[in-house]
Amino acid sequence: MRSIILTIFCCLSVIWAVALAQAQDKPASPSSACTVVPVALPEELLSQPVGSTFISPGLAGADIGPVQITTGKIEAQLNGDASFANSITIRSGQKILSANQGNYSNETGIFEVGGSVEYLDPKTRILGDRAMFNATAEQVEFEAAEFEFPETPARGTAGNISVSGTQMLRLKQVTYTSCAPGNTDWLLSAKKIKIDRSNGTATARNAMLKFKGVPILYTPYISYPISDKRKSGLLLPSIGRSDQRGVDLSIPYYWNIAPNYDATITPRYMSQRGAQLQTEFRYLTKSHRGQLSGEILPNDNTSGTRRSFVSVQHESQLGYGWRGLVDATSVSDSSYFEDLYGSLSATSQTHLTRKIDFDLLKTNWGAQLRLQNYQTLYDLIIDDDHPYTQAPRLSAWGEWANGPLGIEYGISGEVTYFDRDTGITGLRSRLRPKLSWPIERRKFNLEPAVAVEHVRYKLNDVPAGTDDSPAVTTPVYSIDMGTMLERRTGKTGRWLQTLEPRVLFVHIPFNEQGDLPVFDTIEPDLNLVQLFRKNRFAGSDRIGDTRQLSMGITTRLIDAASGSQRLTATIGQTLYFSDRRVTLPGEAASLNSSSDYLAELQMKLYDNWSIDLGYQWDSDQNVTQRAEARLQYRPDKSKVLNLSYRLRRDTLEEVDGSFLWPLSKTWNLVGRYQYSLLDKEPLERFAGLEYETCCWGVRFVVRKYLANRTGETDTAIAFQLIFKGLANVGDSADRLLERGILGYDRD
Repeated sequence: MRSIILTIFCCLSVIWAVALAQAQDKPASPSSACTVVPVALPEELLSQPVGSTFISPGLAGADIGPVQITTGKIEAQLNGDASFANSITIRSGQKILSANQGNYSNETGIFEVGGSVEYLDPKTRILGDRAMFNATAEQVEFEAAEFEFPETPARGTAGNISVSGTQMLRLKQVTYTSCAPGNTDWLLSAKKIKIDRSNGTATARNAMLKFKGVPILYTPYISYPISDKRKSGLLLPSIGRSDQRGVDLSIPYYWNIAPNYDATITPRYMSQRGAQLQTEFRYLTKSHRGQLSGEILPNDNTSGTRRSFVSVQHESQLGYGWRGLVDATSVSDSSYFEDLYGSLSATSQTHLTRKIDFDLLKTNWGAQLRLQNYQTLYDLIIDDDHPYTQAPRLSAWGEWANGPLGIEYGISGEVTYFDRDTGITGLRSRLRPKLSWPIERRKFNLEPAVAVEHVRYKLNDVPAGTDDSPAVTTPVYSIDMGTMLERRTGKTGRWLQTLEPRVLFVHIPFNEQGDLPVFDTIEPDLNLVQLFRKNRFAGSDRIGDTRQLSMGITTRLIDAASGSQRLTATIGQTLYFSDRRVTLPGEAASLNSSSDYLAELQMKLYDNWSIDLGYQWDSDQNVTQRAEARLQYRPDKSKVLNLSYRLRRDTLEEVDGSFLWPLSKTWNLVGRYQYSLLDKEPLERFAGLEYETCCWGVRFVVRKYLANRTGETDTAIAFQLIFKGLANVGDSADRLLERGILGYDRD
């Protein structure tokens, strides 16, 4: 609904602006009107010969610039009255008003033109049988007017348009469409529309939207904004269907509380679940901004339980470098997203975060106080694997460059208390001072560095005979080297090729850490970022011992003229000169002499084909640990084909294909098929049709997807009717297609 009324406003506002522009152009000529006082024709015009052009510098009492008037014949009286025949054209800048004839009365201040009245500017065209301008009453009227907006494109008609002063516009028997002349597949009509510019609102009576001659929306009265100011009112409803929720209908209401506060209240009805209320409140002040969201389903007809959702996102600029952040989400049960949402990204969540941050940010240093815990959504996660609550976590850091001899100094540290219902809890403190000496010589970079990692604990609930205050202190030595070489290549030197090698040597002595707890530390999967990290663990509970040399090289092929990148290729590996004995609980020491090989390739094949490859190969076992491949064909914006393959050894193996392809000038076929080779079952598939003309379109998509972790599937139907230049009605099928088809963009 909001889109509909905003579009009506856009149309009528342009008409109004055109009428005012016409009226303001008139005082410089006999066709003047919309001025504060009646004006007389200048003596210069009375003396002009028939068929001549007169340029007026502006009339007394009229706040306008020069106007050019061309007329075929003029008859003028000494009292200021005049009549024009054999065509009249009034030109002001890029605005042109023309008619077959016209009359001007100096006594009443009324200027009338008739017979094929036409107004033109770069964005607007208006045609009418008759137009009247009353300068005394500050009123402009058009009769039987037609308007066009070529850029939209859109057009419409009005039986009568009346403009009073500069604030009020009244229209009668109004129609509007974006269809081409001779086509009215969709048509919006209203008996009366009144626009009040002083308060930025408009009202319409007896408004109706017809599609193919069939009324699909009617309202006896509606009020809507006529500017970029927000206004309270109903928005367009959303309608869909799925097996888990049945018919799904949402009717949002937008509440413009204040210029910096608003809310959206959405009653939602699901035929298989019941009635739900969704709310969203947004606020923005000089120092604060955020969004509060909440949902309540008092009684789920399927589960027989009360279900709810609460989310808070807040940011405060507290002054003097202080900032406060809140990011917290909570749901009533672990199946909330699976049952009430149809998105794989939503249903795959295992934890919801809740945190409060207080940050102090200065030029060279900063500090943060954080309180954080999680809600676990996956019931099969045992208590000992639930994430810890951090209450509180206090951290600080500092970096100072350009010290003596070019040395850079840095220090970071934190103190965190970890709490949980089961297992060991306690306090962990960490301190990490560091020194580095960056050296840059032309295109060569060298940075030797040394740091010290110190971690200490004060633990609760430790087993008998176990140290409750373990600690470890370990130095970290490193040398980081890199360069970038480039050359012209190709017969004409069209291409610029780069060669970017990088080498990182790291030495971390072994320190026994088996008695240290694990609060928040993992060993991430190997990738090109992890390849050049000094500590192979993410988190502070382990400092990985190593003597290693990480090597990588990247090459790029760049079009020297346009700067577009045709190819990027990277390969890397780490060589180990000692065993890595520091491990997480339950894992064995790493005895390999080298890491897996990592390789990535991005290449644009010709103008329409592109390929992305990623590969991780274990040379010791001669097996592939990870592989990714994506091929895309996109000859233009209306055509796209995607084919991809993903492999994570013993965890994931799937293929994914998607497409958008035109069947004709108006029909498009869309689809996606995502299949798990490991589980031998599809994860998501959908197929649909799009029909699109210059003024309207329709999308229809049938989708079947994995709905929850137990393997149950859901079938959903999405339908969307698009009136170009007006609104979309139905479920948001475009969001589904944009998410599922890489490169899909109907905008």
